[in-house]
Amino acid sequence: MSCLYVDRRGVDLRVDGGALVFDENGERIGAVPLAPLERVVVHGDMTLQARLLGQLGERGVGVVVLSGRKHTPTLLMARPHQDARRRLTQLRLAQDGAFCLSYARELIEAKLAAQARHVHQLRERRPTARQPLTHALAALERGQQATAGCADLAALRGV
Repeated sequence: MSCLYVDRRGVDLRVDGGALVFDENGERIGAVPLAPLERVVVHGDMTLQARLLGQLGERGVGVVVLSGRKHTPTLLMARPHQDARRRLTQLRLAQDGAFCLSYARELIEAKLAAQARHVHQLRERRPTARQPLTHALAALERGQQATAGCADLAALRGV
């Protein structure tokens, strides 16, 4: 998620083309492209153009306004999101044992591979620690081989 935090008093926010522009005392002091933004958080006394809020809404960018000493948030959400559908799909997949085993296996294999790459790089840079790092690489390789033979999540957790 690309989130922009604006915490500067006395700044005017407006839209110019495809950019969020910051003006202070009538001078442009910066700009941020709107395209990558998913949320804008504003805090402090500033001016926002209605056109800017409209553009953010059209692009699906939510706005969070933090006000007061306790920074009480007010949310201006752009469009309704599909979180309910996403959560139901996650719940369905979480109850599917074959999917869970497959996903967990892929995750552990990726972690072991990343650790093996890191240990291999360390072994190249630190010749004095070559022997213990070689043993660590062998243990990681045994772990990679063991994940392939796991028939259930409990066995995979043991790896």
